[in-house]
Amino acid sequence: MVQRDLHDLPLDMLLEILSRLPITSLIHFKTTSHAGYDLIADPGFPLMFRNRVSDSNPCLILFNHNWVGSWPRKLYFVDIEDCSPRVRKIDPPQHSKVDNLVGSCNGLLCLSLIGGSSESYSLLIYNPFVGDAVRVPPAHRFLNQSEVFSFGFHPRTGEFKVVRIVWYEKIMTVVHPALDVEEVEEVDEGFATVDESMVQVFTVGTTEWRYKGAPPPQLTDEIEPPEALVEGSLHWVVVVGMGGFGLIFGIISFELADEVFDEIPHPPCQRFVSSGYSLSVLHGCLSAAGLVDDTLHFDIWVMKQHRVKESWVKQFSFDPYSIGGWPGFSTVVCALKNGEILLLYNCSCLVSFDPVENKFKTLQISGLPMHFQALPFLPSLFLAKATMNLQL
Repeated sequence: MVQRDLHDLPLDMLLEILSRLPITSLIHFKTTSHAGYDLIADPGFPLMFRNRVSDSNPCLILFNHNWVGSWPRKLYFVDIEDCSPRVRKIDPPQHSKVDNLVGSCNGLLCLSLIGGSSESYSLLIYNPFVGDAVRVPPAHRFLNQSEVFSFGFHPRTGEFKVVRIVWYEKIMTVVHPALDVEEVEEVDEGFATVDESMVQVFTVGTTEWRYKGAPPPQLTDEIEPPEALVEGSLHWVVVVGMGGFGLIFGIISFELADEVFDEIPHPPCQRFVSSGYSLSVLHGCLSAAGLVDDTLHFDIWVMKQHRVKESWVKQFSFDPYSIGGWPGFSTVVCALKNGEILLLYNCSCLVSFDPVENKFKTLQISGLPMHFQALPFLPSLFLAKATMNLQL
């Protein structure tokens, strides 16, 4: 066999070949070969690679639960298109301790970090495969606060943004005996505390957080980070009332371009069991899935046209007992390119559902942690420091 030097091939052919390699092979090639480093550093290669991975199954970012007693959280990466997929550990930069994975978007992770005390939280925008990171400036801290962060990208503006919702106590001076005591938590020697909340937005590439008023009342301090980023909008499941079947759920969104909240029409089914109702993204569309309490079936609804109530379609429905065990802990992770749906079951195994055959298959992945969450992830070679006004 005649071996030829890489540089004997045309540059466009070399880049085309390299763009089809898995991200882990690319990084290995880059770090072990001077020629590979120069080729992957080509300015047009990150976009070429991104277009390739968009046509494949998404990779997965796994992170362990806080409640299993393992802190700080550990992050892992899985390429499910590998012939023998295995878990690879992600090392945060500079030995940072990860408190939470806020979100992932366009190959970047937003990590909540914590230092030596509970007052030293910080945020980091990080590309685990390029290795660079952007630190988000700390936001002001309040008395007895709780907060939730979210991370997203808007394709129209080309901006990455971090959204912070914070609930806290505000100290006020009691100056009038007619003070509304229903709004006061505690009165002591002329001072009182009242509950307040606010929204702040940070655009990656700037230097300051911006105040955006108060959040909708449905967004309480019990919410988690949003579960779905669709068409530049973040989405949360919220409780909007009580009905004949118990809690009534709704969906609140935050549009990242105009930075406003809105209420999204919910699926026609309002009988989801609360522990199993979650949002995800399927084929670029908002999806709501959950266990229906009167049938004990797991239904997956898809909003074919964003924000249009009539476009909700019940895409899939199955008996979760087919997987085995108690069915209330299944959540939708993503859609696979073969039409199957990837589910996280009981926070301990990944299962694919074939809607044509109505069958389940457990993915055999080496090295899975005992309990974990899973997020779809499209790896990229874009620098985190170059994410301002990124046009994709």
